[in-house]
Amino acid sequence: MPTARLLILATALAAILVTPAAHASLALHQTLRDLTLGSSDIVIGQVEGTRTYWNESHTRILTDVTVRVSESLKGAGGDVLTLTQLGGDLDGLRYSVPGSPLFRTGEEALLFVWRDAGGRAQVNGLAQGKFDITTDPATGEKTLQRAPEGLRVRDARTLSLVREGEPAPGLRLGDMLGAIRTIIAEGGR
Repeated sequence: MPTARLLILATALAAILVTPAAHASLALHQTLRDLTLGSSDIVIGQVEGTRTYWNESHTRILTDVTVRVSESLKGAGGDVLTLTQLGGDLDGLRYSVPGSPLFRTGEEALLFVWRDAGGRAQVNGLAQGKFDITTDPATGEKTLQRAPEGLRVRDARTLSLVREGEPAPGLRLGDMLGAIRTIIAEGGR
């Protein structure tokens, strides 16, 4: 019997040692208040393009996303904002970070941004800080929603998540902007 237990233990240990490590991203759910107060910049803009490159030590792939800013709700402002993200496709390799926002040239988005110690702008809360904006062709009304299925929200103020399988409503952009402006005016109270 001890030999059988030893064999099982050795097999389990070998499985643990040879199994590749799982890589995941962890981001806690953020409310609109969390995103607003935790962001250095909040902007509406249109993605003009992306540029993917290696970092200086050639160990990581980075992607810069250039955004033409049409409205700045918080931050220094400026006509162009460059976001730097970890990951991208380069030289036949793909480096991806689960939960990171995806960008398409030409899309319009509301972005919650933080800056690292080097001043590089990044989306706050991974994909939680990016809301895609669409315009209803019949009414001209702008609505927004997060693209990833598991991050879609039902309410502009609380950012409560839509349950899996439920349709995700288009939130009115004006409602979201009003709520953001109120939070900024309150200054974290």
